[in-house]
Amino acid sequence: MNTQNCNRETLVRYLQNRLEEDDTLDFLIHLDTCPTCWEAVYTATKASHPHYYKRALKASRLAEIDLRGVDNSATGDDEKEEVFEVA
Repeated sequence: MNTQNCNRETLVRYLQNRLEEDDTLDFLIHLDTCPTCWEAVYTATKASHPHYYKRALKASRLAEIDLRGVDNSATGDDEKEEVFEVA
C-alpha cells in the first residue's frame, strides 16, 4: 500500500473542491495508487450523494420465473436463436 504520499489536508481540500488544478491532478494520480485514500474519497462521495448509490434490488420469485422463460434449456424449447450481423 502506497501511503508515503498521503496527506490528510490534501484529501480534505480535494473533497471540498479547494485544490488548485495541478494539485488536483497530483492527488488524482496518488488516488489511483493508494487504496486508503481511494476508500476515503469513495466513502465521502457516497455519503454526500446517496442517491447515486442505490441498493441492489432483492431477487423475487417472479424474476426467476421470467428468467427461466428466456433460457431455452429450462423450457425444453429447442429453437435456435437468431443472430444478426451488423456491417
